[in-house]
Amino acid sequence: MIEQNPGGPSMTQSMSLPTHTQAAVLVDYNAPPEVRTLPVPDLEPGAALVKVEASTMCGTDVHIWRGEYEAAGLSKLPLVPGHEIVGRVVALGSERRVDALNRPLAEGDLVAWSYAWCGHCYWCTVAKQPTQCESARMYGWGPADRSPYITGGFSEYAYVMPACSMVKVPEGLDPAVAASATCAFRTIIHGYEKIGRIETTDTVVIQGSGPVGLYALAYAVQSGASRTVMIGAPTARLDIAKRWGADVQLDVTSTSVEERRERVRDLTDGRGADLVVECSGRNAAFVEGMDLVRRGGRYLVLGASEPKPVEMRATYLNLRQLTVAGTMSGDISHYYRALRFLDDHQDRFSFGDLLGNRFSLDQVGDALLGMEQMREIKPVILPNA
Repeated sequence: MIEQNPGGPSMTQSMSLPTHTQAAVLVDYNAPPEVRTLPVPDLEPGAALVKVEASTMCGTDVHIWRGEYEAAGLSKLPLVPGHEIVGRVVALGSERRVDALNRPLAEGDLVAWSYAWCGHCYWCTVAKQPTQCESARMYGWGPADRSPYITGGFSEYAYVMPACSMVKVPEGLDPAVAASATCAFRTIIHGYEKIGRIETTDTVVIQGSGPVGLYALAYAVQSGASRTVMIGAPTARLDIAKRWGADVQLDVTSTSVEERRERVRDLTDGRGADLVVECSGRNAAFVEGMDLVRRGGRYLVLGASEPKPVEMRATYLNLRQLTVAGTMSGDISHYYRALRFLDDHQDRFSFGDLLGNRFSLDQVGDALLGMEQMREIKPVILPNA
């Protein structure tokens, strides 16, 4: 293993490690990313350098590409997109020896890692909610014009910041499947943890048949839900839901809000679903979901991303005694549990069905457009193909 001395880069490291990397760089919003050469920074103590094995595309990458987060100051050009990443260890900084489970790390290990939480703010220390960290450094948001430059997955190499927790990826998993778990599925694990366990008598309704919704379905099915209902589109995604065990699939393009509500009520003796999980990102889904959940039921909001306000009746919360919760992202425990779920249940669920076509760095623009147009469910970027 090549390491860096605390006082600076070692001669071995400077001779053996790459000094530059090719990466897809978003220079202007709404324009295809450009393949550019970026520096590989010297490793800080506790950092790591990985060679990206696979990176999968998230709907958030499309929103970043379209400049939808620029006004809020979240995305910073130029940037290397991609936050769903797994890679093999190339080098470890002087204070990085083990993963989050205290397992030794070595060159060649396949790893995933969390965002860099600061570890000393109120949310990190007192509230124990690091995903709300006020100083979090996230991957895929930029900037790529200052160190450590390569904090996005659409790059040959990625820099793991010292504050990131790392976890080994089970070697039996397709790296692309594992990459998809580092956003969509870790968010699902976090959400179910917050909303509470699924009972064997529960009817669970999933709103949205994208990767987040399909992972939510798999978890509900494996948890023993009595009945699962998938609401979404297009047909190909609903077909995956059926194969994965959804008892009912409702196509939003051929059913009305009223028809879906009546179908859910018919399935539950007029009560409504015990748990509704919003994974679509649409405000309209949130409004609809409030009418799908039974009195005293639970509503988990995971996908909401539209910045416009939405109207709801406050009496839903007290008179109907609803429990409503939401989560974003996940800490390293959620990464670990998501990866274990995939490894333990890959014989039951065809997780590879979530993956779209595979693209090289110079094809990232095509992948973004394909995902936006729903021709791709989850494109796979292979920077080192």
